[in-house]
Amino acid sequence: MLVQIAHGSFKALAELYDLVAPLLLALLRSRRATAEQADDALVGAFVRIWRTAPAYSPGTAALDWIIDLAQGDRRTGTSGRAA
Repeated sequence: MLVQIAHGSFKALAELYDLVAPLLLALLRSRRATAEQADDALVGAFVRIWRTAPAYSPGTAALDWIIDLAQGDRRTGTSGRAA
């Protein structure tokens, strides 16, 4: 799916969201002060997935790559909201 997303497939992004959003949201809620912050971070994660999918290297553990992106704003201290 990440390769399809890298080629501009909104359908693949929607399918990925359906598959991993519940897992990511649970992870983010465990690390955020509020549910709103977790929701914002989830949106930010999918924006980053869309923007950086071309950098994904097939063969790399996709879920690990996605989780790293989702947690990226936590490590950098950004809000998780897309500009």
